This record gives sequence, C-alpha cells and structure tokens, in this order.
Amino acid sequence: MRVIGTVNVLEDADLQRSMVRASWIILGVGATAAFALWFASLALGRNVTEPVGLGWALGLVAASVVALPVHELVHAAAFVLLGSGAVRVSFGVKDFMFYTSANGAVLSRGRFMAVLLAPSVVVTALFVLAGCVWHAPLFALLGGAFHLAGCTGDLDMVRIIGITPAAAFVRDSPAGIDLLSEE
Repeated sequence: MRVIGTVNVLEDADLQRSMVRASWIILGVGATAAFALWFASLALGRNVTEPVGLGWALGLVAASVVALPVHELVHAAAFVLLGSGAVRVSFGVKDFMFYTSANGAVLSRGRFMAVLLAPSVVVTALFVLAGCVWHAPLFALLGGAFHLAGCTGDLDMVRIIGITPAAAFVRDSPAGIDLLSEE
C-alpha cells in the first residue's frame, strides 16, 4: 500500500474554515427548521412544540455538552468493532476539537467511513429519540443540529474518501487520515 493523500483535520487551515462554514450552515438550517415548526404551531393554533424556558435551554446545553464525549466513545467503539486486530484507541483535545485516535489503524475505505459516520448517526438519533419520548420536537431539532454542526470534520473526511476512489484503504493518523491505494 502507498499513501496517495493525507487529510490533516487538526492543522489544515483551509479544511478548518470549510468545517466552520459547514457548521454554521447546519446550525442555520436547524434553527430555521425549529423556528418554522414553532411559528407553524402558533399560526395553526395547535401547540405541537414543548414549552421553552430557562430549564429547557439549560437541558439542551447540558445534553449538547454530554454529546461531545459520547460522540468520541461511539468512534472508539466503531474502531474496535470494525478494526482488524488489536486497535488501540486514545482521546484528545486540540483547538476546541475533541478527537478519537486509533493511530496507525488501517481499515478498508467503507469501514473507515462507517467509523467516521457512526457518531453522526447514533448521537443524532439519540437526540431525535429523546425528542420523541419527551414530546419535544424543538429539542430534537436543535440538539440534532448542534451535534451535526460538530460533526463537520468527520463529514469532510467521509467526503474526501468518497471522492478519492483510488483510496482502497484508510489509515488513522495523529492529525487525521492517510488515504492508501492497494498498490
């Protein structure tokens, strides 16, 4: 295998700007959807949203903060489940970004994409489930949007793997990923 590309999420300034832009777009879409639901609820005279107050806002903040380490634990579980052999997982923080590393672990492109997408799916689904159980659609929409806005590094790496068909394998590195060809 040979390296055909490198993605440095922790140090590539252009990639980080792209991630921040994507985060703002996701937050904007989530806030717009929540506002539209709330406004439609008022306009129809049917209260389909939960009451929003200080306790609700603090709960949303608390759930969003708890989602950060849960997100990284889902990455770790996916690495262990999908990795071959003994995958050693570690955690870190750099420039306000939490990350999970399985430094040197090599997975097929599909498995690595699954590792990257697992928290986006699982944690966002937990926000939606909580919203359904508590009859709190605004909580689900905003919590899901806050979480997905924090997933942009993972989503960008999936995008880059996806547009690099020659990358049959992906290796985790301390700052991101290495794209590997079979030859």
